[in-house]
Amino acid sequence: MNLTVTIIGTDKIAYEGEAESLFVPTKSGIIEILPNHTQLVSALATGEIILKTNEKEIKFKVTGGVLEVRPNSNIIILADLVKE
Repeated sequence: MNLTVTIIGTDKIAYEGEAESLFVPTKSGIIEILPNHTQLVSALATGEIILKTNEKEIKFKVTGGVLEVRPNSNIIILADLVKE
């Protein structure tokens, strides 16, 4: 099972697809999200999101926003600024 991830910036959808794991900078520190993670809503800190897929690692710089982990490994990230 994989995560279904959507990363939305203020001007575009930066990523929409699956991932094996996700590292996200939150106000409480960097957290790793794996499939079947408990539901969660957290404020993002300035930093780097690291998304790992079967083939590669994709990095996005963010300057804040909100992370929501929903049921069925569905992840929504609303970021103030996203740069790959």
